[in-house]
Amino acid sequence: MALTAISLLCFAALLPFPGLGLPADSGKLEQVPVRVTVINDFTNEQVSYSTTVVEEGLMFGALNQLQSSNDDFKFTYGTDKSFGLYLKSVNGLVGSDVDQTYWEILSEKSGVITRVKAGIGCYQPERDENMILRFTTWAKK
Repeated sequence: MALTAISLLCFAALLPFPGLGLPADSGKLEQVPVRVTVINDFTNEQVSYSTTVVEEGLMFGALNQLQSSNDDFKFTYGTDKSFGLYLKSVNGLVGSDVDQTYWEILSEKSGVITRVKAGIGCYQPERDENMILRFTTWAKK
């Protein structure tokens, strides 16, 4: 029940209302630069994209902005009743329970890489942050 409430609050943050993820003066927010790096652990491919996100906006918004402005980047997402929005595919590559693959979300700030502890519907990237979308496995190697 608590996770459902948290998911709803994160989704509500997508709405431009004061107190729900955006500051009261959200009409004056600037676009801040961010980078999205897509890494495929299986092919060792890596590609980076530059985009913007509204100041204090969500990763979901940054990915939508990137998809709208760059034909080479596509993503899909799903919704989970308990956890909210989640990343399904990037550039046509979909995670699979059978293959034990998924999209891991990482953040690089000032050269330090950490795992993001929120989904695309809640995470707020910062100016000049590199959001890393890493296609990997949960299987033990």
